[in-house]
Amino acid sequence: MKALRRLDAARLNGISVALGVAATHLLVGALFGDTAGLAAVGGAVCASLPDVPNPPQRVLPRVLPAAFAAALVTALVGWADGSHGLTVAVVAVVSFLSLMTLAWGLRAGPLSFAPVLALVFAMAWDRTAGAASPLEHALWVGLGGCVYAGWARLAAGVLRHRLRQLALAGAVRATEQRLRSRAQRIAGAVSGAEAGIRVSIADDVLLADALQAARDQVFAARRSPRSRRQTDLVLGLVELRDLLLASRLDTELLGQDFPGRQWRATLADTLRQLADVLAALADAIAHGAPPPEMSAERWRQQLAARLADVSAPAGDSRIHLVAALESRVGHMLDDVAAMVARQAGGDDPADSPWTPERLAPFQSPEGWPLAALKAHLTLQSSVMRHALRSAVALSLAYALGAALPWAAHPFWLLLSVAVVLRGNLEQTLARRNERIIGTMQGCLLVMLLAHVEWVPLLSLCFVAAVGVAHAYVNRRYRVAATAATLMALLQPLMLAPGSDPAIGERLADTLIGAGLAWLFSFVLPSWERAALPRLAGQLRGALARHAANMLRWQPGPEELLAQRLSRQQAYAALAGLAAAAQRTRVEPRSVRLPDAEIEAALSHGYRLMALLGAVQHQVQRRTGRLDAARAGTALPLARQACVGVLKGEPGAAAKGTDPADIPDGDAGSWPQHLGQQDLTPWLLRRLRLCRIEARELVAALDRLQPRGDPP
Repeated sequence: MKALRRLDAARLNGISVALGVAATHLLVGALFGDTAGLAAVGGAVCASLPDVPNPPQRVLPRVLPAAFAAALVTALVGWADGSHGLTVAVVAVVSFLSLMTLAWGLRAGPLSFAPVLALVFAMAWDRTAGAASPLEHALWVGLGGCVYAGWARLAAGVLRHRLRQLALAGAVRATEQRLRSRAQRIAGAVSGAEAGIRVSIADDVLLADALQAARDQVFAARRSPRSRRQTDLVLGLVELRDLLLASRLDTELLGQDFPGRQWRATLADTLRQLADVLAALADAIAHGAPPPEMSAERWRQQLAARLADVSAPAGDSRIHLVAALESRVGHMLDDVAAMVARQAGGDDPADSPWTPERLAPFQSPEGWPLAALKAHLTLQSSVMRHALRSAVALSLAYALGAALPWAAHPFWLLLSVAVVLRGNLEQTLARRNERIIGTMQGCLLVMLLAHVEWVPLLSLCFVAAVGVAHAYVNRRYRVAATAATLMALLQPLMLAPGSDPAIGERLADTLIGAGLAWLFSFVLPSWERAALPRLAGQLRGALARHAANMLRWQPGPEELLAQRLSRQQAYAALAGLAAAAQRTRVEPRSVRLPDAEIEAALSHGYRLMALLGAVQHQVQRRTGRLDAARAGTALPLARQACVGVLKGEPGAAAKGTDPADIPDGDAGSWPQHLGQQDLTPWLLRRLRLCRIEARELVAALDRLQPRGDPP
């Protein structure tokens, strides 16, 4: 049991998939014979692709469509059997329709591959192995998929509590890592390359993914004291992320002289202490370890004492900045202490406002609405282009595979192209290299297993390979490719121990398929600059909504809910632009997005998010130290100016630039903070910076827009 508790969600899911495929084989084989059992395995493997760690209620809507698609494709291949032309046509149609499902987003990724894998399995089916007709074969495949779907639903119910714990612990660990990387940056302990905005944003994207995985698992749970505690922890992590993002503001203004370095080191040490607490909290959540101990008040006092011990020149204005930064870190201390207390079994409010209905909008989209396809029925759509590109590539791969001298397995070449050819060049190049290395590793393992003639051991290796491939396909594709090679080459050994596993053919087909996939990446390409207008529009719209929600004085419960939702949407829009910035780096120079401009846009976008979060935290946490009249006047002005600029309203950029319209028009760089009761000048400064960052973001995005470039 201790070993099982050390497994992460992906490995647990892989074990569940392997057991489900084995159970399907045994059950169907015992009831209907070996031929039916072997066919059912193909349906189970195809149905298992969308079976990723999910709440129980999401399993069947994802797994059953894959089972149905596998049965339908199997019937089509059986119908076309014997006609090379019809088979090529089936490959083209199935490939195109499968890839069009990507219109539903990332959740459709596994589903889009299930019909292609069913193609391969159906082509590999030995009609002489049993008396199954094409229709019977399709029915056994469908039955295997349905049996596996039942297993997947049962396994999700059994593992639901553990998967929630692991998702929550993963989010805590991702926050811990973000704290450590932020501490390194504050202390100035990173190299020039690692100090770039792209590296920092990559860390933010990883944290956002972990938080979304935790939302999907925890928010879907039935209301109970445990689920309410887990919900509070997730919400606390989201707030901590905002505080951490706001900690970027102004730290560079501490300088690099001796006092500045000491202040930086003290702040960085406190963040590392918080990271240690979060690491212990993650262990408590995932493994039942004792919760960590911390006292926010004592740590506040220690932080204040260390900052006060720094020898700064008399009258140094940075003293006020240090006091403000100390206050921000103090808020983080309070939030982490509250999470630790909550995990330790703090008060459980039965009247929590976070009902399932209020939490539902924060979960990932679900379902397969046909309306989502409409926007992609054009050649301007990257989904349409990828579907057409893949249909041509896979059809050519199958036709070429049948014409090669070693034409015993033409579908291997088709499979190699299918797994390598991705929607963009960056992913295709990564898959190409990992596929080749993984195949070579798998062939070496098969060379060892080729001398084994005990079928039960070979079957056990096959089932283990199914689980490993499933667990690592989205984490370390090289491992998944190694396992997939084992799956493909072990099947003939299981039917005829000691036979030739066709290692040379597998290697040749992999190399040719990887090359074909790379070449077809340049057919109907979807360069990132073509998607830039859409991404820029989404970012500006998301930030405009977020600014409209955040720049409010004393928001009510519904407005607070709107703030959380718009914040999630804004982070998603920023992550989309950041992903495009990463993918464009391997594109041809003639179509590549310029580094300086894309980094400027990302930098201003994240700074605006940090400022909006800082404003709302000040409004909510420091209300008693703000002048209600001045704040109530300044917030609507700033909201109108920021929203207008982001929406591109005529003349919006000029609004609010007259000192008479800006209550803090003459404020200095650092308003007084130390010993100052009224913190309104700090709020006004941040509002002014919000307007500046909004203008700079729009200008940076405008400089990025392609002018007359090909799509």
